[in-house]
Amino acid sequence: MINLNDILLLSPEITLIIGTFVVIIADLFFPKKSYSAIFTSIFLIISSILSIAMVANLISYNDSSGLSIINVLSIDKYSLFLKSLILVSGLSISVCGINLLSEELKSKGEFWALFLISITGMSLLTSVTEMITAWVALELTSLPVIGMLALNQRKHSLEVSLKYLILSATSSAIILMGIAYIYGVSGSTFFNEISTIDTSLSGKYLFKDSTNILLLFGALLLVSGASFKIASFPFFSWVPDVYQGAPTIVTIYLSVVSKIAGFSIIIRILFDAINSSMVSEWAIYLSIMAAVSMTFGNVMALRQSNIKRLFAYSTIAHAGYILVGLASSEPDGLNSGNLAGIQSTVFYLAAYAITNLTAFLSILSISREINSFEIEEFKGVGTRIRYQSIILAISLISLLGIPATIGFMGKAFIFTSAISNNLMWLALVGILNSVISAYYYIRIIRLMFIDSSEVQSSKTANSDLNTRIITSFGAVLIIVLGLAPVMLLGIVEDVVNLLQ
Repeated sequence: MINLNDILLLSPEITLIIGTFVVIIADLFFPKKSYSAIFTSIFLIISSILSIAMVANLISYNDSSGLSIINVLSIDKYSLFLKSLILVSGLSISVCGINLLSEELKSKGEFWALFLISITGMSLLTSVTEMITAWVALELTSLPVIGMLALNQRKHSLEVSLKYLILSATSSAIILMGIAYIYGVSGSTFFNEISTIDTSLSGKYLFKDSTNILLLFGALLLVSGASFKIASFPFFSWVPDVYQGAPTIVTIYLSVVSKIAGFSIIIRILFDAINSSMVSEWAIYLSIMAAVSMTFGNVMALRQSNIKRLFAYSTIAHAGYILVGLASSEPDGLNSGNLAGIQSTVFYLAAYAITNLTAFLSILSISREINSFEIEEFKGVGTRIRYQSIILAISLISLLGIPATIGFMGKAFIFTSAISNNLMWLALVGILNSVISAYYYIRIIRLMFIDSSEVQSSKTANSDLNTRIITSFGAVLIIVLGLAPVMLLGIVEDVVNLLQ
């Protein structure tokens, strides 16, 4: 049974649930006001503070074990770190959405209620240690997004929502099939019990044992289904249309928050349920996922004229970069003195979240002033919307991986980890793709600043204050953590130590 201590451990999620009801009630009495977005931000602030306080407490007391809630949720440093990242990202989105969403949404109250429900599911997803609970949490994240997509004012909103629904249902079915295979082999859906199956089996003889084949196949189905959440191969076909047709706030949410949650459960499956002793047996599958995602995303981004669609393909490519870290994780990597693949993965995930969130919020602010998401319309905005254009340029440089940014350090750690684990070819593919991405990232910067002289300069526009504050903080983090990555790396090494 759940006791008082369990309730305290779930206080971030309980706060979000209470916030959902408050948002609905506020919208019922004040439908034309922005109270729903304000209350959403308030409850996300409370939830974020609770989560950050708990992870800080565990780190300060060097508690690596964490606490379990009825054996289906583990509240540990790993889950709390990623949960804090999710909640702070969600908070940034909601704060910026207070003033920037009025023209895009039909029903703001319903939208923010669904937003809180989805974030609750993603927050729970970081802590799950049981297969069925993981599936329920995944559904709790996906189903509200369908409603959020349908609440758009644009004419294609229902089409986009239906596409997301169909592919989400397909990925859920694949995940359930994977759970069925694993349960059939292990007789359990609990991660710690499943992991005991392969502890005495050598990876060298994996395919000589039918039990291991089924276990491996089940794990591959789980990861393939979860690839829908992280927007990577094989489930990435939905990304461009949904990103372009969705309200911009939902696009940012799917690009950043959904990816954090998706990778959090994939990492749990690989290193908690299936155990790291089997990682080397299917690293080739992760390598293929990474290579295809990076190459497809970057090549397709080259020909895009809409910046939301360009970032859709960019986020597919970055999912591939993160997968490079997972593919290069070796069985004893977490106990070695070198930077392990899993550590570089979590570091890059945090770096990507900070950078992409800052970039997308800047794009949202600029596009609102120029009333367009077409890349050509960004010509000359460096003189008219100078501050947000500079922030966007810093973010693009980090996404590209230029030195002195957190994006560069993330890619350096990822590729170094791949090389040290005999995946030189994958590191070379990643480096080549980074070079390819330079074309479309630098193209945007050139249009904003270098080509600005060709445009008749109109009056200077001021961006939303909330957006200026949040993106400024993001830009500072991009540079500071790029120059001193040890500040973040030390935390990352601490939070992933229990995954062994």
